[in-house]
Amino acid sequence: VAPTQEAVTATQEPALAPVQPTVLRPILTEEELLVQGISVTYLEDAFQAEVEQKLGTIDHHYYDVNKAMLFGPNSKGHRRTCPRDGKEHCSYIDAVRLEEEEAGVPDHQQSTGPATLMLSWTWGATVRAVVGAIVRYCEIHSLDKSKTFIWQCALCNNQFRVEEKKASKEVVPFSEFEKKFKGPIL
Repeated sequence: VAPTQEAVTATQEPALAPVQPTVLRPILTEEELLVQGISVTYLEDAFQAEVEQKLGTIDHHYYDVNKAMLFGPNSKGHRRTCPRDGKEHCSYIDAVRLEEEEAGVPDHQQSTGPATLMLSWTWGATVRAVVGAIVRYCEIHSLDKSKTFIWQCALCNNQFRVEEKKASKEVVPFSEFEKKFKGPIL
């Protein structure tokens, strides 16, 4: 005896709806990538914790941080595709953004965003001094640290590209930086 149509239908697996891709954040333009900053909350918490884990203390200057965290095989951006030039290895800030997107962090909780402040500083300063000054600035001016995004060259420029240029003895004149930053940042 052949099964009835109802019996065949009841034993078939239900049809699955097509999967829709989830877009966490829109793809940023080259100009938008150029002016991305990192939140003060991230600097105060995650960044300092990472420095302490990798270097033992936040009293190291940024020359040490660069070698341990911003460039080379132990950096966040190592082996990650750079969204700015499509080459292997990206900046610290791009790696943070990619990690958060992969983890499904919603836009409003992301640690990167359009820079609201540009930091003038020196590589010889310690992480404690730089981050402490930024935090204090936010406190004095009643700024929300999670919504205050800092553009800091060490974290926002791709240190892999910087080191490649240094190794090839290529000198980048100030006018190149001025062209890039004149409109969006300055």
